[in-house]
Amino acid sequence: MKVLVTGGAGLVGMALRRHLQAAGHSVLATDITDFSRHDPDLFLADLNDHARLEQMVVEGEVQAIVHAGGISGPLMQREFPRSVMRINVDSTVFLLDLARRHRIGRLMLMSSHVVYGHSDKVVVSEEDAVHPGTTYAASKVAGEALVESFAREFGISAAALRLTRVYGPHRRANCYLRQAIEDSFVGRTTIIPCDPSFPYHFLSVEDVAGATLAALAAEKLDHSTYNVGSGEVLTMDAVRNIILAVVPGARIELVEGRDPAPEVQNDFSLRRMAEDAGWRPQYPLSAGFANYYRRALADGKVMQ
Repeated sequence: MKVLVTGGAGLVGMALRRHLQAAGHSVLATDITDFSRHDPDLFLADLNDHARLEQMVVEGEVQAIVHAGGISGPLMQREFPRSVMRINVDSTVFLLDLARRHRIGRLMLMSSHVVYGHSDKVVVSEEDAVHPGTTYAASKVAGEALVESFAREFGISAAALRLTRVYGPHRRANCYLRQAIEDSFVGRTTIIPCDPSFPYHFLSVEDVAGATLAALAAEKLDHSTYNVGSGEVLTMDAVRNIILAVVPGARIELVEGRDPAPEVQNDFSLRRMAEDAGWRPQYPLSAGFANYYRRALADGKVMQ
């Protein structure tokens, strides 16, 4: 299969490229920058460069699109809400229309668990109402609505994956796990402000790639949204213990405070992905973080 990956230089995009290629797929990856990595397999193109993207789709005979590009978290460009909406929503509708006009077999949108906002549910499922609390979350809700509308109106095969907190190599945005590894390399104590009872849902980027490949390979996707998580709910104290068990000499201090993305979600149902795509998470935090640390140790730094 020939797959176009947007956001190909990002956390999710880099892992997707590796997994797709390992599975024998041909990958066309694009991003606005390669972050000075001198990446010869990355096509530099802005998401607003519609002519360039369409040329890539046509000339590359693209059969599927994974849209992992755009503003990738609620803390990024927070002071520019119109820009967040313009970039995320416009790029999604353009790529959906490309899929419609060029009869591309499947489109996957990387969405986020933040669409749910604060939830009192014991287990959050895709059937629950969304209550976006940030412009970023609203942009993902809009993208999901477009995915569903294009599927209904034009019959294209498309779905959105609602990812929980993704970690792994090439993460550039704020991440306590990345910070702990970086601090360990220089003998610094990692200070983490948190509420002791706040639930965290860390998701290995390897599981994101696995879920995406499973969704691309599924004969039919019966739904337009899918939760993708690790299946774990952890307090920050439990996260600290996992870090300390993996990283020799790590020092972690938890102080009173709250997470920058404070909406509470207790647990997530992963049944849809299991039933429709046969996917289940493979990396609890203990395994996923150990892999992350080994890669950073081998490279001598946290890859960004």
